[in-house]
Amino acid sequence: MKTTPILAATLLFGIAFPPLLRADNEKPAAPPAAEEPKKEEPKKPEKFDEQKSKQPDKEKEEPKGPAAHDKYSRETAEILKAWEPALEEVRRATVKLTCGGKDIAFGCAVHENGFIVTKASEVFDKKGVFLTGIEACFPEGLRIPVKLADTHRPYDLALLKVEARGLRVVTWDESITPEPGTFLAAATPLRMPAAVGVLSVMPRSLDDSHKGWLGVDLDKACEKEIKIIGISAGSPASKAGLVSDDIIKSIDGKIVTTVDEFKLTVSSLRPYQTVKIIVKREKGDRELDATLAPRPQGLGALAEDPRNKMSGSLSENRRGYPDAMQHDLVLEPNQVGGPLVNLDGKVVGMNIARSGRIECYAIPSKTLKNLLAKVGEGRFSHPELDALREERKNAEAALERVKKDLEALTGRIKEAEGPATPAEEKK
Repeated sequence: MKTTPILAATLLFGIAFPPLLRADNEKPAAPPAAEEPKKEEPKKPEKFDEQKSKQPDKEKEEPKGPAAHDKYSRETAEILKAWEPALEEVRRATVKLTCGGKDIAFGCAVHENGFIVTKASEVFDKKGVFLTGIEACFPEGLRIPVKLADTHRPYDLALLKVEARGLRVVTWDESITPEPGTFLAAATPLRMPAAVGVLSVMPRSLDDSHKGWLGVDLDKACEKEIKIIGISAGSPASKAGLVSDDIIKSIDGKIVTTVDEFKLTVSSLRPYQTVKIIVKREKGDRELDATLAPRPQGLGALAEDPRNKMSGSLSENRRGYPDAMQHDLVLEPNQVGGPLVNLDGKVVGMNIARSGRIECYAIPSKTLKNLLAKVGEGRFSHPELDALREERKNAEAALERVKKDLEALTGRIKEAEGPATPAEEKK
């Protein structure tokens, strides 16, 4: 059956639009009821979590613990590896000392015939007996037993001997003195350093027993003059006639104007050395002779800061070196005894002690070179003996002066007493 166009249009409109006219008897259909909108229940506010609010996003959270150390430490893998070229030569002259399977110290090869220098107190027990079974472990993996050849007490050094020849030795560079802020690394037999850091204080003497002492208390508030505010009983200052309110102008011809200058000048002089001190008083300047004394034991010594041991143990022997420089490398007591190297690969010293939380000492290369002048003979040289002999000479001279003063005083007493009576002569 074919659908005509008219029929098709009629069907189309008939479907699309309902009939507009209805029969009279038909009631119009009730309009559909409008749907009421659904009421949405209000959302309950989330509880405020203070802990969550304080926590940063995981993506922004900063690393902590070992991760933070790896990221921010001056001893990251990248920094340590950057030192590898500077340490390549010296590490071959560095050994690790072990005893009973434990690492006890590092050492420096100092003579091709098998001599090694290290920190003495790490190779002796608490009774002062040399440890048995110590071995030197070389970079190539060779392990050789060691024997004791000599010791140097002032610097806490031990000279060890291994039965080997052709050792690569440390070259002590004395051409430069590193200044504070110089980057340094502690060499080991491995390619990486034990620690890195900077020099804190220039080389200086830590041994007070060889420094002169006058025995005065000074007014630190005075900035342009040195005013005495106290005298120690029985001190060289007391014996020389110095008194409170004296203004010190010069010591042995050297003009001093500040407390620091005074301290440096006196500490640079030797015990038993007689010096001329010019002081200013109300009635004019006066020249006095003072014979310095050794610094009393414990005078000015600082109490051990408990914070020093918060980040590790300290060396048992860590004070009193006649010449040492301070740096901030963090070394364990069993990591001393090895070379201290700058960025150019020059050996500027040998680590000798960990004395504080971020305080270590090293013996300068120039000093070590003097101490090892006779290493080929299997012993240390002792240049400090010259200083001791000079002190003895000064002490003998001071004793002679005291004898003369005693004789003079005895004569004056006799003159004051007058001639002896016959009864006194019989006695």
